Amino acid sequence: MLGTRTILGLAIDECGAVVAEVGARSGRPEVRRVGQCVFEEKLGPGNGRTLGHTLRQFLRANHFSLKNAAVGIPTKWVVAREVTSPPAGADAVAGLLAIQAERTFSLNAGELIFDYCGRPSTSQSSKVMLLAARRQMIEQIKELTAAAGLRVQSVTVSALALGSVPSSNAREQRYGIYTRPTYCEFWSHADGAPRSIKHVAMPATNGEPGDQAKRLISSLEQLILVSGSQDQTGPHEVILYDDAPLSDGVVDQLRTQIGPRVTVTDGNTVLASSGLLNGDRAGPSGGIAAVAVAVAAAGPQKPAVDFLNPRIGRKKTSPHKRVATWAFLAGVVLLGAAAVVVANWHGKRTDITFFGEQLELIADDVAVARDLRDRLSYAGSWTSRDPRFLECILQLTLAFPESPRVWATSLALSETSEGSLIGRATDEQSFYEVLNNIKQNAAFSDVMMMYLRDAGGSAQEKTFAVTFKFQGVK
Repeated sequence: MLGTRTILGLAIDECGAVVAEVGARSGRPEVRRVGQCVFEEKLGPGNGRTLGHTLRQFLRANHFSLKNAAVGIPTKWVVAREVTSPPAGADAVAGLLAIQAERTFSLNAGELIFDYCGRPSTSQSSKVMLLAARRQMIEQIKELTAAAGLRVQSVTVSALALGSVPSSNAREQRYGIYTRPTYCEFWSHADGAPRSIKHVAMPATNGEPGDQAKRLISSLEQLILVSGSQDQTGPHEVILYDDAPLSDGVVDQLRTQIGPRVTVTDGNTVLASSGLLNGDRAGPSGGIAAVAVAVAAAGPQKPAVDFLNPRIGRKKTSPHKRVATWAFLAGVVLLGAAAVVVANWHGKRTDITFFGEQLELIADDVAVARDLRDRLSYAGSWTSRDPRFLECILQLTLAFPESPRVWATSLALSETSEGSLIGRATDEQSFYEVLNNIKQNAAFSDVMMMYLRDAGGSAQEKTFAVTFKFQGVK
């Protein structure tokens, strides 16, 4: 139920934004218009304001007059890990997960924004999904939408917004696929909560349903294997939201090849039956993710994840600060009590009794403060880690394209920051593209090609080796 709110949903990636205006009629969501804005260049540092003006012109030209908006971003812009949440209240869980996030993700915590989705329990441990997004990327989204004249209320993950759409078949284990022309996004649900998300690049195919279905099945089987519960043997439900579009017959191919224990549901049909799509398409893009983002933001419940208003790191009075305050006050009381006892031992027996009762009242707070002190002392060692080699691996990864034309098979790094990279490529051009990217990266020096030769056998592949010295990012 949406009430009376009307909101814009934007599904943004580096190539453009799909926009959907969603309102309500008799308490039911209603899609009023959908459009797709294609950026002249990929979204990146320095061009958010320029692309925001492009989006502003697009909104005006297509009669999108609303200013309140919710944004969905692709899963490739976030990192997710499933972690165990101890039994505690929501505020305590957020504080504990903040500490766990610093251990889980290698980047400086100041460069990331953390949030989690799941259902923590106050009585038992539970599984939740911990997510991290680069602060720089969220700032770019804010800069872009501000230039477009929008008031953004939330920034979530598009796949998680789609995963919150109610299913017609309530099962414990549920999976979703969201297809775009160049990539797919997968997610899994268990016990009504998200368990995992995954981004998979989808290179162009010849359009045959069998080829596209084969790629989807391969990624889906990996997801089920990794995220499936040990006691979950089936049946499963897979919901396919097609915004690519896929070739006709892909859904039938999935139903045939996955097997009888897996139910494949056409998510487009589900949304159309709910009034969220006008037929199978609504404009140049189906706007599936944009509609889901808008519905999640305008509904009675908050989005599963919100990097604009994260539950981890919220600026509010922290229970830990209150404990530290009580500990300080306890110390003052203890010192005062000791002074009174020494100076007026014989004449102040009544005061001694009073302060003794006060100490009993704050004994639990003192114990909590000491436990916090020990935890913070232990956590301090985490900040001393040197992520130099992790940064080297990140910079090398950025040199490779997303398409599977070239890949690394071996990487060696010495303590003196000298390294060697061995890999394979389907053609020489792909290798030289990676080599030039490494050479142009100021983090590397002395980049040399050791060899480039045929892999041998029946494969038409090339093997290569490159040496380099990692200087670090300035």
